[in-house]
Amino acid sequence: MTFRLVTNLFIQYSKSSLAQINSRYCSTLFDVDPKIQNAINTRKPIVALESTIITHGMPFPHNVNTALEVENLVTSTGAVPATIAIVDGRVKVGLSENDLIKLAKAGDTIVKCSRRDMAYAVAKKQTGGTTVAATIRAACMIGIKIFATGGIGGVHRNGHITMDVSADLVELGRTPIAVISSGIKSILDIPRTLEYLETQGVCVTTYGNAEQHFPDFYTRDSGIKVPYNLSDPQEAAFLINALNKLQINSGILIGVPIPKEYAADKDQLTAAIEQAYTEAELKGVTGKDVTPFILGAVARITEGNSLQANIALIKNNAIVAAQIACELSQIEQRRLLESMAKQNSTGNRQLKPLVIGGSMLDLSQNLIEDKPLALDGATYHTRVTLTGGGVGRNLAEAIYKLHGQANLISAVGNDQMGESLLQLIPKQLHKCILISQVESTAICAILFDKLGDCKLCMANMQIHEQITPLIITKHENEFKTAPLVIMDGNLSKEAMESILQLTLKYSKPVFFEPTDKWKAAKPFQLGLHLAKQIRFISPNILELETIAEALCLKNIIGHNDKNVNILSYCKTLVENINSHFDCIAVTLGGRGVLVSLRADNFSIPLFNAENCAYFVPKTDKHSIRFYEAPLVKDIVNVSGAGDSWSSGFITGLLRGFSVQRSVALGFLAATKALQYDSAVPHKYFECPAEEQKLLQETFDTLHFQDM
Repeated sequence: MTFRLVTNLFIQYSKSSLAQINSRYCSTLFDVDPKIQNAINTRKPIVALESTIITHGMPFPHNVNTALEVENLVTSTGAVPATIAIVDGRVKVGLSENDLIKLAKAGDTIVKCSRRDMAYAVAKKQTGGTTVAATIRAACMIGIKIFATGGIGGVHRNGHITMDVSADLVELGRTPIAVISSGIKSILDIPRTLEYLETQGVCVTTYGNAEQHFPDFYTRDSGIKVPYNLSDPQEAAFLINALNKLQINSGILIGVPIPKEYAADKDQLTAAIEQAYTEAELKGVTGKDVTPFILGAVARITEGNSLQANIALIKNNAIVAAQIACELSQIEQRRLLESMAKQNSTGNRQLKPLVIGGSMLDLSQNLIEDKPLALDGATYHTRVTLTGGGVGRNLAEAIYKLHGQANLISAVGNDQMGESLLQLIPKQLHKCILISQVESTAICAILFDKLGDCKLCMANMQIHEQITPLIITKHENEFKTAPLVIMDGNLSKEAMESILQLTLKYSKPVFFEPTDKWKAAKPFQLGLHLAKQIRFISPNILELETIAEALCLKNIIGHNDKNVNILSYCKTLVENINSHFDCIAVTLGGRGVLVSLRADNFSIPLFNAENCAYFVPKTDKHSIRFYEAPLVKDIVNVSGAGDSWSSGFITGLLRGFSVQRSVALGFLAATKALQYDSAVPHKYFECPAEEQKLLQETFDTLHFQDM
C-alpha cells in the first residue's frame, strides 16, 4: 500500500500554513531570527516575550540580566524564546544579547511602543520596547500562540471617569493568543479590569488555584474569583488548542500566582501604592507614563522588595508558559497526524503533479575485483542488477512514493523488456504511458567501479522521440489539474514546446530536470515567452554551464581550472541567469546543493499546503545559499540519488513546506536512495512516524552558508 507520508505534521492544512504565509507577506517589516522561524514552521513550542520589561520595567542591569535569565529558562524547559522589540524601525522577533543590552541602556530615549505606536515607530525608524498589546499583535502576525509576561495592564484608578484603559485589554479581545501572567498589575482597578475583559470576550482563568482566586501581580489573591482554573500545563494546552480550533478571535488570560516566598504583604503593598499615586498626581504624571512611574515608586518605597518579586514572578511565568507551549506542540502534532492520515485515506486525486520524460531499464554492473579498468576486450567480474530507470520514470515513482500521487507521460516498447519495465513501474502510473509499436524499450547499461562510481554508460534512447506533441496534447486534462509539471531533458524540442504551451495556457509552473549537459539547453532555444514557464531547474555544474551559455548567449570558460572555487563559480553562473527562474537548485554531488531563490529568506513556502496552488513571487530579489550534503554511511548505489533529491524537494514544496525544509526532505530521500540497490527505493520509510523523526533530525542538522 502506498500512501502520503506525513513529515509535515507542522505546516499542513488550514491554519497550519497561515503562519508561514503571514510571515512571507510581513517579511518586509519583520526580522525573524532563523531559529524562531524554524520553530514556527515546524510547530515547535515557542514563547513570545515582551521588551518593555527591559526598557521601562526595571533599572539597569536588572533588566538585561532578567531578560537573559528568562530566555534561558524558556530554553531549558524545551521551548524557543522569542523576545520582540522594534529596533531601528524593524519589528525584530528574537533579540541578540547585544540587542538586549542596547535596549536596557537606552533610558529615556527609547519609545514605549503599544499597538497604536507600532506604525509610527516603524515609519520613523525608531527603537522601542513593545508592550503587552504590541507584543501579542506582532506574535500573532507570525503565528506564535503563547506569550509570557509579568502582569498585564488594565483599567486605571478612576478609569470609569478618565477612560484610561490599557490597550492590552482591547488587544486581548481581538487577538487569539494565550497570555500567561501573574494577573493584572496591583496598581490598577482589578474588578473593573476583569469586567472589561469579560465584555471583550476574553477567557480568564487561574492556574494551579482550585479556589479560583485571581492573582494581582505582587500578591497571590486579588480578592476576586474568576470562573475557571487550569490545574496543569496539559489542561492549559487543551484550552488553547480548543480556542484555535473554534477560531475565536479573542485571547486567553491565564493568571499564575507569584511564588509564595516572594508574595508581598497585602497591607504594606496597598500603602505603598497609595503613596506612589499621590506622588504621581503631585508631579502631573499622566497617560502611558503612569504605570512605569508607579512601579518605580513602589520599588523605591518598598526598598527593592517589589523589584525582586517582579523578577521572580516573570521567571515563574516564563517557565509555566514554556511548559504549556511544549504540551500544545504535542497536541497539534497529534492532531495534524490524524488529519494527514485522513487525507491519505481519501486522497485528493485532483492534485497529481505531472511528470513527462524517459523510462528505461537500467542494467547495472558493479565491479567486484580490483583489476584496472580498460577498454581492451578483457573480462571483468561484476554483480548485475536489473532495475527501473530513466529520469522521468525515477522522478514519477519517487514523487508517487513520497507525495502519494503523480501522473507519468512516458513510452516503453511493445517487447519483453517493455513488459519487464512496466512491472517495475507502480500500476497507478501506467495510465499515460505509451506502448510503442515502432521502437524498442530504452535500456541503459551502466558500469560502476568497486566504490560505486559510474565509469561507463551506454544506452539506446530512440523511443523517447515517440513522446510527440500529439501524445502531449492527448493528455491535456492532466495539465489542467496538475499543481506542477516536471519534464526531463530526454524529450524532443517539439515535445517540450507543446508542454510549455499547455503550461502557459493553464498557468502551471514547470520544473525542468536537464538530464545531461547535451540536453540542458533545449527548452531555452524555444523563445523566452515559453521558457518563462520554467520556474524551477535542478542542473549539475555541467548542465548549469550549458544553460548559462544558452541564456547569456556567450561561451562559458568552464570549471576545470584547479584554481577555481566551485561554490563561487556556481554562484557567478547562477547570478547571471537567476532572473529567468524562481528557484535554481544546483546539485553538486557529495558536496551538497546550491540554491538560488526569488525571495529574501528560505523559510517561506512556495505552494499552498491545502490546494497546492503556486505562490508567484512578488519580488525580484534573489537569495543564494549553499546546503552541505549530510554524511551518508553504507552507500550501495549512487545512480538515483539526484532524482530522489529532486523528488523529495518537489514533494516538500507541494506539501507546503518552507524551501529549507524541502531541501532537508530532498537530502533525506537522496540518503535513502544511496542506501538502496536501485534508483528508487522500494519504500522510503516504514511509517509516517519514521519519516517525521528522520526529517526533523535532517532539518535540525542542516549546515548551510549564505552566499
